[in-house]
Amino acid sequence: MSRSGISIKGKKAVIVGRSNIVGLPVSLLLLKTDVIVTVVHSRTPDLESFIREADIIIADTGQAMMIKGSCVKPGAAVIVIGTNVIDDLSRKSGYRLVGDVDF
Repeated sequence: MSRSGISIKGKKAVIVGRSNIVGLPVSLLLLKTDVIVTVVHSRTPDLESFIREADIIIADTGQAMMIKGSCVKPGAAVIVIGTNVIDDLSRKSGYRLVGDVDF
C-alpha cells in the first residue's frame, strides 16, 4: 500500500485470522506504521460489525468466501491471503480456487 502511495497511518485495520504465519506478523507490521489493528477470527461474535468499520481488511481465514462483499465498506482496501478449493462441476477439473472474501 505504501508503494502505491496510499497513506495508512491512523486507519482501522481488521485482520481476519490469528495464525502465527500471517495474522500475528501482519498485525505487528501494521502497528509499527501507526495503524489501529484489530485481530478477529472465524468464531468472533458479530464478526461483520468489525469488518464494516475497517479501512483495511486482511483475510486469512481458510474458509471459502467467509467474508461477504456486502460487509466491506466502500473505499476499503481488501487483501485476501487465503485461497480455497471449492467444487465446480462446470469446470473440466471439477473445482475452482476462491478466496476468503466473496465479492
